[in-house]
Amino acid sequence: MKYEDTPHDVLLPIAVVCEIVARSKASIYRDIDRGTFPKPQKQGRSSRWRRSLIMKVVEGKFPE
Repeated sequence: MKYEDTPHDVLLPIAVVCEIVARSKASIYRDIDRGTFPKPQKQGRSSRWRRSLIMKVVEGKFPE
């Protein structure tokens, strides 16, 4: 999947987030608790992250 071809406002599942940031699910949730990773948006029982926020993490611009 080419992430650069995806619009910035799409919601990504945890598996895709893990792949983009090259980290485990556990480390992502640990950083959410610390406040150093964006909180997910809930869709029913699922958690989703805005692609634009994940790209800020990758670029080192989160938290602002």
